[in-house]
Amino acid sequence: MDKVDFNPLEDDECIAFSNWLKLENIPVAHIANESRMSSKSAMIRGAKLKRMGQSRGVWDYEVFVPIKNIDGKVDCYQELRIEMKRRKGGVVSDEQKAWGKVYESAGIPCKICRGADEAIKFVSRYLKNNDDGYIF
Repeated sequence: MDKVDFNPLEDDECIAFSNWLKLENIPVAHIANESRMSSKSAMIRGAKLKRMGQSRGVWDYEVFVPIKNIDGKVDCYQELRIEMKRRKGGVVSDEQKAWGKVYESAGIPCKICRGADEAIKFVSRYLKNNDDGYIF
């Protein structure tokens, strides 16, 4: 029997990751910066978004890991930035690389993740550090 090479679409990886974040009650924002526009109305909307400040290369996810105080209550949040790619393939654009440098310069942990599993592992590391009482 031939081995099936499973490589979900980036959209499917994003949905899996988003579902996990919801289960964990982790605040998240997906930055809808995709540019697959074909209809006239979509092109008009895209032009308007650019005028409103939409930037090429901004990463897919703004994730906020809750930081708990000694009483176990959420005191603040650690922001993480994630750019999602398929498990295999997917090109990191020059604009995405530039935004990665901005996040790093701002002290925001960030990672280009190849699939939902890698993104979950990245976020889980910060959750575990918080549970162990580490300070970022």
